[in-house]
Amino acid sequence: MGYEVWYNAIREVIGVFCHEKIIKVYMSIAEGGNIYGRDAFLDCYHDIAYHCTEGYEILLETESYVISLSANGVIKRNKKEISDKKYFETDEDDEQATMLFIGERVLSVDRQDNIYLVRFDDFTLRLIPYISGESINGLHNQDVGSYNRILGCDRHLKTKCRYCGADGEILLDFVDDYIVRCNNCNRSTRAAISLIGAIEDWNNGELNCMVDDIII
Repeated sequence: MGYEVWYNAIREVIGVFCHEKIIKVYMSIAEGGNIYGRDAFLDCYHDIAYHCTEGYEILLETESYVISLSANGVIKRNKKEISDKKYFETDEDDEQATMLFIGERVLSVDRQDNIYLVRFDDFTLRLIPYISGESINGLHNQDVGSYNRILGCDRHLKTKCRYCGADGEILLDFVDDYIVRCNNCNRSTRAAISLIGAIEDWNNGELNCMVDDIII
């Protein structure tokens, strides 16, 4: 490795909050709680933001570390220092959160007033703490006929629209099915119950529907 390449590699790591990529995502939910309830909400619809009260957190696991996103801010811990193995038994299956964070690195964390700006490789997440007991209004629109744009996961769309060559956009409908729609000609995949399924259909060019008259 030449000196310049080595120097650039070192420079990339210096100042990075965690240079390791995220390999697993855990949603830590208080007993009887719900990630779409009044105590915590991961918003990928209007903004990429995690609204949470004390006791709720997202755990991002890398090869060597666990990074906690909670009302206490952003905390990085070495996995070797975590003796309580139950710390890793808080896994709530949330495909959307997994697709958002997997493969990303936490590059930096900045605080502005009471909000933390967490910059990843491909997006910035706003971490917004709330006082315990304070109600969080969910922003997930479930009105009949409505769709929500899913932000932060477009990097998983590896191909362009096979009809017009434009980019795809990921949408979630009012019954929680996913589609990927061309942002130009409005051709789309069929509704899928999983985000991964809709993304795979798009990447395989399976655009069998026309979705041109919807509310987002």
